[in-house]
This record gives sequence, structure tokens and C-alpha cells, in this order.
Amino acid sequence: MMRRRFAMGAEFARDYRAYRATAAPTDDAASTELTGIHLETQVTKDYHRVEKGLSLRSPKHPFGDAVDRRLEMLVPAGASIDDGYQAFAVDAREALAGWNTAGSLSDIVSPMAAPSDAIDPALLEQFFATRHSVRDFDEHRPVDPRLIDEAVRLAGSTPSVCNRQAARVHVFEGAEDSARILAHQNGNAGFRHHVRTVLIVTVERGLFAGAGERNQRWIDGGLFAMTLVWALHGLGLSSCMLNWSMTNARTDALRLEAGIPASEDVICLIAVGHAPADGYRVARSPKRPLSQVLTRH
Repeated sequence: MMRRRFAMGAEFARDYRAYRATAAPTDDAASTELTGIHLETQVTKDYHRVEKGLSLRSPKHPFGDAVDRRLEMLVPAGASIDDGYQAFAVDAREALAGWNTAGSLSDIVSPMAAPSDAIDPALLEQFFATRHSVRDFDEHRPVDPRLIDEAVRLAGSTPSVCNRQAARVHVFEGAEDSARILAHQNGNAGFRHHVRTVLIVTVERGLFAGAGERNQRWIDGGLFAMTLVWALHGLGLSSCMLNWSMTNARTDALRLEAGIPASEDVICLIAVGHAPADGYRVARSPKRPLSQVLTRH
């Protein structure tokens, strides 16, 4: 009992130290000393605050003094990370000034959008009902790398806190590379010899800030991973999500094997491939009734 408690405490302590060392500062600590991923985090948070504010039906008038002051301070430094972030911040400041001084809304920062039509109910049901966790892949039919690229691109539409888009995808292809990565995860031993493409979904820890966001990386990473799997399904690829509920030591071993930076937290692994054309078996996986999932208040 004491050994288990000590092990749990040690894991939590390691998680705390890693987050404290890597996470971005909170808004009140923003300064011209911010660099790299932390500068990107603050600039993204603030330009997106303007975008969100100006997308409301009745934006507050005026608003955003603190945001504007931070962006004014950080925009010159923004060029050192990526021209895009500097441009986004400049657009946001111009849009904020236009709203606060003249009451004009920017079609660049808060563009108009039209409601989307509902998908045919039968098609929607088919899409969701036909996606399974597949553990039987056709090892003689490789996955076209362009389909992986397209799936990751589509998954880029996943919502993320303040549009920080912290998810990253590491791709391994071929029997040898797939096997050496999958060997680090316990749940695939019975079928890893059929897998020829493996994805590791991670999140960049440095894009989150403060105590309040200590768990947000797992939320954003999980949302992205699920969106990625739906995108793979839509492109005709089968997949199996492989959970990564591992100790820090096991994660360190995977990072070393896969070349994953220490600042990225592992969300899950995904085996990807084509299911056998002549059919395959899947786990029944009965679903809970709606009454156990949905509560109306």
C-alpha cells in the first residue's frame, strides 16, 4: 500500500515539475522578455481575445485596453517567432481600434459566416455507426501518405483553447518502424505485426499557461485525436486508438524511441491502415443507453 502511494506521489510530483518548468507565464507576467513558444502563446491568446470579442452579437464598446497594451508591447517581438503571428496581432489591434473609435467591425478578424445545412440523417448515422476500432489490417496494402496529410489537415479544425492549436502528430511508416513504436504500448501485441502506419498524437506543453490550464492540454489533445480519427474514417482508412496511460519512465522511453521533444505530452497512439477487403471482426463494444449519458437540468 505504501509503495503504491509513494509511486503515485512521485508521478504527480514529476508532472508538476515538468509543467512548472515548461508552461507559459500568465497574462500578468507578460513582458518583452518572452521568447519562442511562450511569446507565441501570449500573442495568440490576445489576438484571439479580440477575434472572440468582435464575433459577439453585441460586442462591448469599448473593450480590450489590457489586450491592446500587451499586443503593442509584444508585436515587435512577434516577428522573431513567425511572421504570421505578428500579422494576426496587427490585424487584431487594427480591428480593435476600428471598433473602439468608430464602431466598425472587421471582416478580416471577425468574418461573416452562413449556417451550414444538416447532413442527411441516414448518412450521418451511417458515418458514425461504421467507424470501429480495427485490429486486423491488410499489411499488403500500404497507406497513402497523402491521406495522412489530409486527415491531419482536416483535424486542424478541432477547437482548442484560445486557438492555440497545441496538438502535434508524429508519423511512423513501414513494418519495422511501426513495430518498434508499438512495442512501447501494451494493448496492441495481438495485432501489431499487421500495422504499417502508426501516429503518435502529442501536445506542446509550452502553449498552456498557469495553474488553471494544467489539465487543458489533455482536453485539447483528446479533442484533436478524436477529430483525427473521424477524418481518417471519412477518408476510408481504419484505425485503432491506443491509450497512453503510462508512467513518466515509460513516456521517456517512447520519447527517446520516437524522437519526441521533452516539451510534448503524449496523448495516444493510433494504428492506421486498410481493413481486409473480405471482412474482419470487431469488438462488440455495447453502448450505454441515452438515459445513462444525458441529463437534462
